[in-house]
Amino acid sequence: MQPHQNVFTPEEAAAWSRDLYEDGVDRMDAARFASVFTDDAWLRFANNEPVIGRQAIEAAIAWFFTTIGSLRHEAAGTWCQGDAVILQANVTYDRKDGGEVTVPAVTIFRLKRSEEDPSAPPMAHRCQMFVDLTPLYAPAPI
Repeated sequence: MQPHQNVFTPEEAAAWSRDLYEDGVDRMDAARFASVFTDDAWLRFANNEPVIGRQAIEAAIAWFFTTIGSLRHEAAGTWCQGDAVILQANVTYDRKDGGEVTVPAVTIFRLKRSEEDPSAPPMAHRCQMFVDLTPLYAPAPI
């Protein structure tokens, strides 16, 4: 793929992200989320240390899901430029204490196509999620 060529059209990027978040993340299905990553992918979630490898990504996301009641994303924008898909959303978390918190988030996926099968869907090899989770884990108001 040439550097200036988008990996997706804007419509494809929106559909890809919608499917990933509706079918995986918002259902708290770590395996589904991890399925879009290459074996050697890199993920950085909020201010945590990066996680490397599809299995490690699945384990880290599965652990995160154990710390919350549920979550849902309201898409605010999707953009693609070259190999990057950028997602903006408002994420609502249901806390384990029954509270609810909504925070803005931006996720940048860097995708690549298989050299062996260029017709296969692109896979994420880097992902960085920008979100402040402080309100999620702050003590509940009295």
